[in-house]
Amino acid sequence: MTDEEMLYDDVHIALLEDIWGEGFLSPGGPDEVARVLEGLDLSGKTVLDIGCGSGAIAVLLAR
Repeated sequence: MTDEEMLYDDVHIALLEDIWGEGFLSPGGPDEVARVLEGLDLSGKTVLDIGCGSGAIAVLLAR
């Protein structure tokens, strides 16, 4: 099971896309989030995700 599959099942994704449109996680999905965060050492740090929407990015940050 991939990280994306663990976050949301197909039904949940379809519902969120009906509400917010395609690409609700971010335009580039989890790969783009990983690219943006590359090189940041967040281990043991607190991160405040303001406007987290569905919370998917917060889940990726926690991992």
